[in-house]
Amino acid sequence: MEVLASASEGLMGALAEKLRSLLGSEYALQAGVRDDIDFLQSELQRMHAFLQDYERCQATTAVVKDWAREVQELAYDLEDAVDDFRHRVGPVPVGIPAKVLHFVSTLMARRQIAEQARSLRARALEVSERHKRYEHDLPLPADAPSSSTMYAEVTNQSNLVGIDGPRDEIIGKLMDAGRKDVSCGRRRVAAMVGFAGVGKTTLAMSVYRSLEGRFQCRAFVTVSRKFVIKRLLADILQQFIPIGSVETWEVSQLVGKLRQSLQDKRYLIVIDDLWETSAWRDISCVLPENNLGSIILITTRNESVADACCSSCHLGDFVHKVASMNDLDSKTLFLGRIFGSLDNCPHDLEEVSMKILKKCAGLPLAIVCISSLLAATRPQVTKWEKIYNSLGSEIESNDSLSRLKQALQLGYEDLPQHLKVCVLYLCSFPGNCKIERDRLTRRWVAEGFVAEKPRMSLQEVAESYFSELIERTMIQAVDVDCFGEVHACRIHDVMFELIMMKSFEDNFVTLVGDRWGLSPQRRNVRRLSLYCRTATDGLELLSFDLPHVRSFTIYGDIRSFRYIPRYKFLRMLDFECCEGVRSRHLNNIGNLLLLKYLSLKGTWISELPSQIGNLKCLETLDLTQTNVRELPKEITQLQRLVHLLAGGAELPGGIGNVMSLQTLCIRAASKRSKEAVNELLRLTNLRQLDISYMHLKVKGRSQYERLDACLPLIIGKLGNCDLQSLNLNLLGYSMGLFLELQLSLSAPPYTLKSLKIKGEHGFLRVPMWISSLAQLNDLELTIAAVGERDTEILAELPRLIRLRLALKEPSAQGIIIRGSGFPSLKELYINCRIMPVFFGQGVMPKLQKFELQFLAYQEDLRSVLLSTGHLQSLKEFRFAVVCKGLSDPDIEFLKEAFKSAVFI
Repeated sequence: MEVLASASEGLMGALAEKLRSLLGSEYALQAGVRDDIDFLQSELQRMHAFLQDYERCQATTAVVKDWAREVQELAYDLEDAVDDFRHRVGPVPVGIPAKVLHFVSTLMARRQIAEQARSLRARALEVSERHKRYEHDLPLPADAPSSSTMYAEVTNQSNLVGIDGPRDEIIGKLMDAGRKDVSCGRRRVAAMVGFAGVGKTTLAMSVYRSLEGRFQCRAFVTVSRKFVIKRLLADILQQFIPIGSVETWEVSQLVGKLRQSLQDKRYLIVIDDLWETSAWRDISCVLPENNLGSIILITTRNESVADACCSSCHLGDFVHKVASMNDLDSKTLFLGRIFGSLDNCPHDLEEVSMKILKKCAGLPLAIVCISSLLAATRPQVTKWEKIYNSLGSEIESNDSLSRLKQALQLGYEDLPQHLKVCVLYLCSFPGNCKIERDRLTRRWVAEGFVAEKPRMSLQEVAESYFSELIERTMIQAVDVDCFGEVHACRIHDVMFELIMMKSFEDNFVTLVGDRWGLSPQRRNVRRLSLYCRTATDGLELLSFDLPHVRSFTIYGDIRSFRYIPRYKFLRMLDFECCEGVRSRHLNNIGNLLLLKYLSLKGTWISELPSQIGNLKCLETLDLTQTNVRELPKEITQLQRLVHLLAGGAELPGGIGNVMSLQTLCIRAASKRSKEAVNELLRLTNLRQLDISYMHLKVKGRSQYERLDACLPLIIGKLGNCDLQSLNLNLLGYSMGLFLELQLSLSAPPYTLKSLKIKGEHGFLRVPMWISSLAQLNDLELTIAAVGERDTEILAELPRLIRLRLALKEPSAQGIIIRGSGFPSLKELYINCRIMPVFFGQGVMPKLQKFELQFLAYQEDLRSVLLSTGHLQSLKEFRFAVVCKGLSDPDIEFLKEAFKSAVFI
């Protein structure tokens, strides 16, 4: 039920806007058609309100679910009809003769929309009448169960596996903080955060039992999703003193009694399963700061809640991220619960056991529940394989897994509607795969899941959705950089199985291939993900008529397709890293008039057809890692294009017409493409610019060189837009162009956060204008040599977090960095000839990672001297040496020299 309510959330918002547009004077609809559209708009809004009420009250009867599906299908069909009509009619021209001609030429489309509106109105009336016939009083909202009550079996086990290390670490931090704190008695807070079922409650209970003897007052309380302060305070108080019933007490009485009881007592309180920051504020102000060494332990699924609990400036408060179990502990717990020990697993069950255990991915609750299910099942390979292949349905229906299902659902149900649909969409991707953030968020936008917000682009809103799902631990962060940005994610296997079943039941995403088939009865497929392991796996799909598909993703081998199926209402098409993609597969691409997202990344495609210009709705075109070297001129007709990722293709003339562009990754080598660079000045919405600027070697001062000289001027004028990332890869250039950039660029884009300028030669020195980039946090430069003046410029950049320097010339004095600069720098990478490297006292106070790559010639062999002793925060230091023209004895000498290098 929640799937349908969630899916309709974004759909209804987008549809309402389109219907309002359709009712405007621009489309000149007949009065009868306008009445039908107006009726459909109001009726769908009313139905959507009912859906939200049912979802809030958890009314999930079969009748309600069936009615909700009809509402969703009605909304989908109405949106398809509206989009089709708007694109067939197109914009109304200016001038009376042109308007008359346009009206006559679109009569067929107007007649068709009139018929569709009548038909859809009849369907809406039927759906509405059915709701009235079966309408019943909404049930009262159920009090959400606490996830912690489901973990009793895990918590009460005497033979817990792998918990000693994390428990001792937490206790050590708490006790150590108590010793270091000058007050020696300040209340301390520790928050344990992690995914549902990862063992937060079990760990908290273990810490509690280890420490409880040291405290005069102790309590272990659980917070439900619907936080009630009175209930929680009563629960804490009754664990301190037997006061009988407190049902008639006011909150103020409970607060007074609790503070009185704790004022002169050392207390230990565990608050388990905290959901909201506001709940922590209410609890925290009640528990007294009595300087007796009291401790509060928090468990939560939400990283922002954990941070809020420990956000005070008090020494000793900390967040502990509860990790999944390692492979050995997982195996010990899993096989021990089924067979008694690791050694008792029958040989024929070893393979399937490990496959099932891998699905658990180190999640203790999943291991305990699934091992209980297997222990009660006959030990046969076929039966266990069946459980492995149908784990999602087992979680949904098997009582042995009910605790696991409830734990997973609690986190999902706590999400707002717009995030629920984003989570459901993750089953479009293979289970346990790494999902790139940009790919996912751009697809969310194309699917219409992202709502507009003031002063934010849709892409920025989508990225905020992604960040919130990370904070709520609904998805796992992958590829986290030094800025704290998460570039990819994974969804836990058992969570994937659960949302996959929800999605299948409510026709949200349809999976075909691998262990999933497509039923001939399932005609209203809206989102389709196809898994082709072999060249023939997709043949079955071609026999089905699927006219309503709006999202199509293919994984694997596409060679069984002669062409893309003509899915008229397709909005999203993703072929990323598919094998066998050829130009013929794009023969019908011009017919996909509603397409918003097209990815051919990582395929062997070598050209785009000119009919790409028909895709007036296209917002994202990804040609990264393809063989496309030239874009058709029609690409400049795509007025809604936001992201053009074509790093290997030439910058087309007319690119300035695509004024919606925010991301542009392109190449400029030919005369035509270099002339097109001037048009970048018109792209005032540009946020990211990545150009490989290639030099064509000719005799004398050529026209190409004059074009190159314009580049600094153009970059300077890009300061008029909100450019945040600039990457220039200057291939084959001498020092001349770098000198132009160094001297001529007086007003760079001050909004830059990332700047990368690389080439074979580089700047003579660090350009002075870099000092004006106060927002810069990522810098990569190629420089001839770096002196004291250069390091002073870089050291004053207040937000610089990552610095990469490629130095082309050796320096006798080496690299000397003094003073107290680089206040924010966390990562430093230097590539240079062997030379002395010195760091002064107080420099780079936050540097955690330092990588040094030396290029060694024979004359450099006696210059090995490093001084890193003043880098107090350094956690990781790596250095490598690339030897040029050295004999074996020279290399041995170099090894010994590095072994005896001085680290002061």
